[in-house]
Amino acid sequence: MLYRHTDPGSHQIADPLEVHPKTRKIPPVLYRVAVVWACILAGLFFALIAYGTTPGPSSLPPTQSPLRPASGELQSSAATDWEVVMAVHPKCSCTAASLNELNRLLSQVDDNVNCRFLVYHPAETDPNWIDGRITSRLSEFHRSTIQADEAGEAARELGMQTSGAVVVFDPHGKTRFHGGITVSRNHEGDNLGVRSISMLIQGQTPPLSTTPVFGCRL
Repeated sequence: MLYRHTDPGSHQIADPLEVHPKTRKIPPVLYRVAVVWACILAGLFFALIAYGTTPGPSSLPPTQSPLRPASGELQSSAATDWEVVMAVHPKCSCTAASLNELNRLLSQVDDNVNCRFLVYHPAETDPNWIDGRITSRLSEFHRSTIQADEAGEAARELGMQTSGAVVVFDPHGKTRFHGGITVSRNHEGDNLGVRSISMLIQGQTPPLSTTPVFGCRL
């Protein structure tokens, strides 16, 4: 408690406002500005989360691969390989994570898996449009085929409308899985897509046969 000295031996309580008469108060407008900025930052944060976790469009693939002969036309000696088909938008940075996850998947299974990359490019564009960091990585995958896909027509025939989408065909050309192999945009790590395909190729029962796809729209 504060005291003011007067006569010897006596004390008087001092007014705190008189001790600090020049204390400044924060103007109300600054409070309002701080609240507005906090709301903007929170909105941007949640918008980024929504963007990264909102799956892209997709549709059901055909039950049989249109990229190879029907199972009845296959020679028994040829019906030994699985095929993983991936739709790739060469300008989509999110697809890098999907390629890394595909590489991780292939390291978990035997060598009886072929890859086919359908590389999107707009209609009537220069062939060099697809060149870039994403496309250059595709040649690093063994037993792979790189196919230019004008306007994404081949991918749409397989129900793929988002970059990074995959469709898995068994050795007889039957569709066994379709979806994505990342948990969100540009996010690597354990996910049900990779786990399901790995189990499927190894003859086990997978937990899922379809998963959401996260990437750029084709």
